Amino acid sequence: MQGMLIGARRRRIVNDFVAAGATSPATAISYVPAESATFRRLRGYGAIVDDGQGRYHLDVERLGAFRGAVRRRAAAVAGATGLLASAAAAMTVFALAE
Repeated sequence: MQGMLIGARRRRIVNDFVAAGATSPATAISYVPAESATFRRLRGYGAIVDDGQGRYHLDVERLGAFRGAVRRRAAAVAGATGLLASAAAAMTVFALAE
């Protein structure tokens, strides 16, 4: 559930930049995020770039890389969860068979 909230926050920030046309250094905008933690995370990854004067723009290429990293991490978590669930089920079956 928390992941969906983070995704919605991230989409809101990205949509704000796209709607403002702030997708290059020349079109950078001043921005005060409602969700500062999500904004900091996007900045830390380089998807949101600070021009040093308090103006920001969206780096679309870095955003794509960031989204790919998020998807890979989600797939790894889903795979690990499935593996653990399978192991637990097998242990239950073996315990009941004894």
